[in-house]
Amino acid sequence: MRRPKLKAASKRMSCSKRFKIQRKVREHKRKVKKEAKKKGIVRKPKKDIRVPNAAPFKEDILREAEQRKQMREELKRQQKLERQKEVAQKRKLKDQKESKKPEEVKEKPKETKQRLMRDSPKFLCQEVNKVIEAADVVLEVLDARDPMGSRCLQAEQAVLQSPNKKLLLVLNKIDLVPKENLEKWIRFLSLELPTIAFKCSTLVAEKSLPGPGKKLNPDCVDISKGIVPFGVASLLRILHSLCPTPDEPIKVGLIGFSNVGKSSLVNTLKQYKVCTVGALRGTTRKMQDVKIDESIRIMDSPSIIVSPDNPPVTLFMRTALLKDGEDSESNVNNVLENCDKKQVMLRYNLPTFKTTLEFLNWLAYKRGMLKKKGLPNLEGAAKIFLNDWMGARLCYYTVPPASFKSHVDGKYTAAMKKLVNFRILEEENNRTVAGMKNPTPASCIPFHLSCITNGIMDENEIQEPIDKDSDEEEDKEKDKDASGDENENKMEEGEPETGKKKTVASVSFDKPATAGNDDYDFNTDFF
Repeated sequence: MRRPKLKAASKRMSCSKRFKIQRKVREHKRKVKKEAKKKGIVRKPKKDIRVPNAAPFKEDILREAEQRKQMREELKRQQKLERQKEVAQKRKLKDQKESKKPEEVKEKPKETKQRLMRDSPKFLCQEVNKVIEAADVVLEVLDARDPMGSRCLQAEQAVLQSPNKKLLLVLNKIDLVPKENLEKWIRFLSLELPTIAFKCSTLVAEKSLPGPGKKLNPDCVDISKGIVPFGVASLLRILHSLCPTPDEPIKVGLIGFSNVGKSSLVNTLKQYKVCTVGALRGTTRKMQDVKIDESIRIMDSPSIIVSPDNPPVTLFMRTALLKDGEDSESNVNNVLENCDKKQVMLRYNLPTFKTTLEFLNWLAYKRGMLKKKGLPNLEGAAKIFLNDWMGARLCYYTVPPASFKSHVDGKYTAAMKKLVNFRILEEENNRTVAGMKNPTPASCIPFHLSCITNGIMDENEIQEPIDKDSDEEEDKEKDKDASGDENENKMEEGEPETGKKKTVASVSFDKPATAGNDDYDFNTDFF
């Protein structure tokens, strides 16, 4: 056995040894042949495929063999031609596809432009105005965590311009704020407009989301998951009371900023999913008409466009169309500047931090979000905090203003008090709040910034972002046209084309020939 980690043994040997091996092999073969001859073992002879001369009809047999050979060759030739035809067809199809590609590429930008037009702020603003114009009653959906920040005076003024329209406030997500704070906000908002406390049903797809036509069975609903809604009876009673006649239905429009729960409210009233809802903002892109019953038709609308004049934290919390390259760390900084940091530390179980960068470092280490070389993933930690803030994981609340300042005309408020019984509405809201399970103030984060958000209702005021790709394509086309015109002008003037090589004149490095005697003169040439 060869020892490990050594080179392979050489095959070189002495001549005597090699000749000895050859001799032994010859002797062995001779011995085996001799023993086979004694036993009568004869090697099987090779089959002779030739036709003997004594065979009858030898010429016919050879002719048939030749014909079979020709047939095989002909079959091979045909198969080769078929393969060549297939290759040619495939090549032709490939060339056709390549020739069609530029046309498809030209058509795709048109489709993407149309899609961008549907998702543009101007289109969303048009859809919101359509809902306001078509509706008899307008419900402005507010977030109970920041009711004042989710109000839009521009939208309310657009509704109140027509005297026949009624405006109601729906305070949604009442299960995410303390009860005392919720009662204060209901009393504060009811001074201007009728306010309905509401909680949407968080429909769970696998259990509580039946098919079309099937309604929820309250006996089979898991209450611990927040399936049961609150405030539905109160809202439907008010809407039925606003119908002109029992046989004449009314159209109800929903308006509000992003992430306040407009589509979830429609699904709750209908008791099964008819509008698309999601954790992403701006899920609703166009108006959607849903029939609740024989007397009520409700219209869902996209988010109200936020004016860029608002504070940065308001732009982040209310904007439906977020930019791709938005800085998450700056948004986290804006949120932390306006909330109680001690409550944030207790909620995430983090040590004391002074800056946003330090907070994101602690959060990344706490969640195990590390990159190469153990560096914390600050971007991922920022996204986690922002998702928790905009979702239901972090409960925060705002305090109503100390002094009341009306934003609605007193005459309209008096007219709404005649149409809607505020006393009965207050009793229903109290019953709704009493039946809710709300978080305690110690488990919620106080948010200090609470101001009305400015929106844009006139589509002409919206500034569309400049499409850089289309501008670059137009510039390239202009450059091509300009270069083509220059080449044509040069051809007309007789100049050579730019693609052809220019002939360079030969240069001689020899001394120029001087006339006369070339002798050296010391008087003139020596210095």
